[in-house]
Amino acid sequence: MWVDVFSSHSDTTEAEDNYVDAQIRLMLGRYAGQIDKVEVYLLADETQPEFQCTIRVGLKGYKAVEANEVASKASDAINACAHRAKRYVKRALRLSG
Repeated sequence: MWVDVFSSHSDTTEAEDNYVDAQIRLMLGRYAGQIDKVEVYLLADETQPEFQCTIRVGLKGYKAVEANEVASKASDAINACAHRAKRYVKRALRLSG
């Protein structure tokens, strides 16, 4: 399972990238054999203290699944979005097979 992390601010640290990667693997690891690629987008709003996280999961042989969350802390947005992505992937695979 390939995980790409994109951020609106270019100064993300390796620790932040590792945290995102670990959360994605924790939530979606069970489905790794059925996932091509995971793209994580973390956008920071300059006018408000908000972070928007979008996770796009490419499923092998199926349409991509996308989850979105907004929170006041980046870690909260990532965690909530990862949980939502897991539910969406589980539902997509259950309905398809």
